[in-house]
Amino acid sequence: MSKSASPNERIERAVRDVLADGVFLCVRLPAGAPLVDACRAAVRGGLKLLEITLTTPGALEAIATLARDEGVVAGGGTVLTREDVRSVAAAGGRFALSPSFDPDVVDEAHKLGLLAVPGAATATEILAAHRSGARMVKVFPAAALGGPAYLRAIRGPLPDIPLVPTNGITSETIRDYVEAGAVAVGVGGEVFPEGFTLAHVEAAARRIRGAMDATRERL
Repeated sequence: MSKSASPNERIERAVRDVLADGVFLCVRLPAGAPLVDACRAAVRGGLKLLEITLTTPGALEAIATLARDEGVVAGGGTVLTREDVRSVAAAGGRFALSPSFDPDVVDEAHKLGLLAVPGAATATEILAAHRSGARMVKVFPAAALGGPAYLRAIRGPLPDIPLVPTNGITSETIRDYVEAGAVAVGVGGEVFPEGFTLAHVEAAARRIRGAMDATRERL
């Protein structure tokens, strides 16, 4: 999209890209890990929504590099402050995911044309995040909260809020979450276990991509 596009236009484009893809890959790696190479291996496997957490050494540099790769939608994770949002935007990121809801973070993301996906755990938090203008709300930590059953229960009274469960989701459980109402999911551990290889990353990404695509075909 043209750099002259308005913030709202950039957010709308990000929303469309996320909904079309359906899988955020949470990239949280230690110092010394092959960050960019690992992300590109995941992209080869079909995971192109790269949530590079700001707790990862070299995160902003990686966002800046990967944002230039064709077909990649790169953004920041663990975005906790307005300054974090500004840093992600300056690096060329297109979204800002957070583990919690801070209206200042959502506001700054909207000003800069980033899709804000704040984290929430309870109905009260989810509704507050939605009312702040967030186009999607991250349900975190999804597995610990009760998994698909929890998501289904939350969607009962809040059916119109787009929810993105993250944490503990695997290729084997994606279908359960989508059937419970998730518009997208966040994955990570299955792709980046301790001691991972680039071959493992690509294979795991293909498995997750296949699970999401197969689920959508059935629904």
